[in-house]
Amino acid sequence: MGAGFLGAPLARALGPGTVVASRSGTWRDDAPPDGVTLHPMDITAETLAIDPLLRCDALHIAVAPGGADVDRRALYVEGVKRLLDAVAAHPWRRLVYVSSTSALPNADGWIFESDARRPQSERGAVQRDAEDLVLAYGRRRNIPTLVLRLGGLYGPGRDLGRVYRRRRDAPMAGSGKAPTNLIHVEDAVAASLAALAAPAHVGGVIHVVDDDHQTRRAMYDALAQARGIEPVAWEAAVGPEAPTGKRVSNLRLKLDLGVRLKHPTHG
Repeated sequence: MGAGFLGAPLARALGPGTVVASRSGTWRDDAPPDGVTLHPMDITAETLAIDPLLRCDALHIAVAPGGADVDRRALYVEGVKRLLDAVAAHPWRRLVYVSSTSALPNADGWIFESDARRPQSERGAVQRDAEDLVLAYGRRRNIPTLVLRLGGLYGPGRDLGRVYRRRRDAPMAGSGKAPTNLIHVEDAVAASLAALAAPAHVGGVIHVVDDDHQTRRAMYDALAQARGIEPVAWEAAVGPEAPTGKRVSNLRLKLDLGVRLKHPTHG
């Protein structure tokens, strides 16, 4: 479910026999790869034509709003629930749901999957509610279920340098001392493939982020230097104290899914 920045390359990697459903029913390029079928399906609609999905043995859900005016709760919570209820009778071998590190609290220091603290933002609360919904569904149905909490996605077509296309004359808010929590799309695809193939006993939440947690300020400075332009200005000066903000651990990604990152750093 989903043919966007992650869903499209995942379907390409899975190859023939893969069924893809998306809101628009269109492929990111011109046409889906050979052997991959594409179907329109808007999970916020009242009724869903689920027959194409029932040819599959595993379900991977990676949906995105696609615009600022989309009701996130209607998509991530109500829409995902509608989809899962519609396919409840199917004997799924594995369920994988793609979430976001926004589901984590904005706390200083390392954060692991066992951290039960909830996010402070409404956006994060929606993501956490969706995670809880999917995990509870898997437990009730006895379906091996994994939630992949992805950091910010980047890669071909979504270069880190795009931040400069939104650059304004005014300084950016804060000091830029918050750690980055990002993931290259190739490594996100590898995590999804590993999650779909994982043994039944592997479940719960797994963080999918780079090893690199340099500060936003350091990342933007490196991008500016590489492009030969002036660095970003910040509202607050940076002192000698340690960075503040969450560093998302990727230990389970390596130990439980066996993923070796192709792009461990983004500097």
